[in-house]
Amino acid sequence: MTLEAFNIGQIQSSRSLTNDLVESLRSKILGGNLPAGTKLPAAKDIEEQAGVSRSVVREAVAALKAEGLIISRQGVGMFVANKSQIQRFEIDTKEFGSVEDAVKILELRMAVELEMTSMAAKNRTDTQMTHIWDCIAKFDSQIDQGNDAVKEDLAIHLAIADASGNPYFARFIKFIGEGVIPAREIITDNESMVDSDEYLKIIQTEHKKIAEAIEAKESEVARYATLEHLGNSRKRHLKIINRMKK
Repeated sequence: MTLEAFNIGQIQSSRSLTNDLVESLRSKILGGNLPAGTKLPAAKDIEEQAGVSRSVVREAVAALKAEGLIISRQGVGMFVANKSQIQRFEIDTKEFGSVEDAVKILELRMAVELEMTSMAAKNRTDTQMTHIWDCIAKFDSQIDQGNDAVKEDLAIHLAIADASGNPYFARFIKFIGEGVIPAREIITDNESMVDSDEYLKIIQTEHKKIAEAIEAKESEVARYATLEHLGNSRKRHLKIINRMKK
């Protein structure tokens, strides 16, 4: 293989096209535009409509099959799965009603987001960095308005996931949804010295440290800042658990 033949740009392009096609088909299926039992067009037709290659279609179909959104019938074709057959990994916000569950979910996030943020520092583009700061600015705006900023918090983590260059990080965060953000009341209702605004400002300061590290392309600093951010949240929740046991 010659150096000219090894074009990593094609790999990045293929990954992006595959992700875009998966997102498009997934949204149509979950949005009801492709009802259960609908037969998907032949791969060649999807190629022509989406303007992508056969390999992109094949990878997208494989991803949707892995999610259980489509099923194959040998010799017949691909069909949209019945909703009862669709099994997706999600964490509902109600699961954060338990402090113990909040800790477990934070531990899950730590296992994923340390690497995700480190990769964002290595791979982010200027446009992606601008988007991260825009999301942070919207979080600030919500604090000023006295809101909980849950959607804006999630948007920050999604923006970082997108900047990682690995679309599966963003999919993971989206699958969890707003359940990725612990209910603010767990802390503010149990910590007499911390009010809601103060708590959000603490979180936002941690967000900005992560963003600064990503902007500087310091992957290890970004990793540590993420560990500090999620670790501090975990410690706050564990403190409440320990107090309840006394």
